[in-house]
Amino acid sequence: MTKRRTLDREKVLATAEKLADEQGLGALTMPNLAKALDIRSQSLYNYVANREEMVSLTGARLMQQMYQQVVDGIIGLSGSKAYLKFADIVRDFLLAHASLSAILYHAQRFSTDSAMYQEIKRMIKLVDQVVDVDGNRLISSHVLIGAVLGYIFLETTPLYQDEDENVATVNYHQMLFRLIDPVEKA
Repeated sequence: MTKRRTLDREKVLATAEKLADEQGLGALTMPNLAKALDIRSQSLYNYVANREEMVSLTGARLMQQMYQQVVDGIIGLSGSKAYLKFADIVRDFLLAHASLSAILYHAQRFSTDSAMYQEIKRMIKLVDQVVDVDGNRLISSHVLIGAVLGYIFLETTPLYQDEDENVATVNYHQMLFRLIDPVEKA
């Protein structure tokens, strides 16, 4: 008797997300995903065109989750409180889902019509809203995104693995506050 499969794209992407989070983005290959799903590699092509699309869709799925956490977390906040909360949620999410950091690091690889690119654009629009306080921008979204991703990128490397978590958070907040209120104005 043949096993009846109840596999769909959502289950494939959920498994891809889990695989990437647990073993790293490099482990997110068609053969590894097929093995995790207990199917033949060729069967994956019913759900995704290739590894690039799988990574894009997995990243987009994670971006949607992060976006929702940010929206839920900043409701009722404005100004520097919303700015700090936004940055904290993004940092916590990216530290919990290191695969998304790796995907974002390679964002230039995605075509403008990819799911990942569209989710990045949606997040940038949200960042623009967070940093816009009554028509005045606290900071450029480009600067904020670059600083946050750069900090997280370094934080997840072996260079800072011995840094105390509380110290890392204090340093992160110090960086964020200096971005909107520099000690010395240039």
